[in-house]
Amino acid sequence: MGSLYLFIALRRLFVIVWSSLSSGVVTLGLYLWDIVLVLLNLITPDYKAGQVIPEGNPGHGGLWPKYSPPAEGDSRSPCPGLNAMANHGILPRNGKNIKFADLHTAIKNTYNISAPFSHFLPRGAAQLLDRDLAHDSFDLSDVSVHNMIEHDASFCRDEIYRDVTQANIASSVLEGMLSSATGAGGRLTASDMSRFLGKRRVQCRNDNPQFSLSLGQKFIGSTNAAFILKVFGGIVEDLRAFLLEERLPEGWEPRVRHRAGLTMTEINLTIGQVEFGVEEEVDGSMTAPRASAVGSAEKK
Repeated sequence: MGSLYLFIALRRLFVIVWSSLSSGVVTLGLYLWDIVLVLLNLITPDYKAGQVIPEGNPGHGGLWPKYSPPAEGDSRSPCPGLNAMANHGILPRNGKNIKFADLHTAIKNTYNISAPFSHFLPRGAAQLLDRDLAHDSFDLSDVSVHNMIEHDASFCRDEIYRDVTQANIASSVLEGMLSSATGAGGRLTASDMSRFLGKRRVQCRNDNPQFSLSLGQKFIGSTNAAFILKVFGGIVEDLRAFLLEERLPEGWEPRVRHRAGLTMTEINLTIGQVEFGVEEEVDGSMTAPRASAVGSAEKK
């Protein structure tokens, strides 16, 4: 028994160490690749307007496949970017049986995301769902798992406490966010997103008795904010279609025109700008007694 236990324990230890090392090596490789593309973007001219999406791909010249909202029984996720691709038929319209191996190309071509960035996203989803990146598939609703990409205080979905499916659009929340734009020409800025996320977090923390939001989940929220700032330029008119209908506007193309696409390095700078600008994280608002808790104490 003792020898068998030792054999199993050593094998498990080896698997854990090997898995951690291999994952770290892949992540490091993606970031090194990303840095090369950052330099490439600095020395090569950007695409001209109207030429971001190559000929032969959906969206070339602003011509997107026909938009159809999801039908009954279709699978959708908390992510407007994935849902929009399904609504336009870039991903399977029913949102089901999507190959992880095919997802990175669809994301890269649709939103002009850099190659390592577009590999990083489906790889993370496959790991969280404990599936094989090369061979497995998923339905969009699979990524509705709480605290995966779905998280409390999202700006485009109600919390899972109130909406388990996470496929429904939080229209009133989004309208509040879009109306907070202060940038020139009706654009959301990083400061706008910091202010809105801070207020949203405090509100949800007070209203949701099951509220949870780790540091990692806060950065997921800031990543979503950075995405709409970089890929959509924060333009409210375009975001209204993208977020409220999960539709790519007619004639739209990614606002990122770099030859190598939006890199992880570039978006990380915007993520930091948004997240570290959330005043409520340092002014005591997120640690103050909750309003519901104060009311209960007063009744007692």
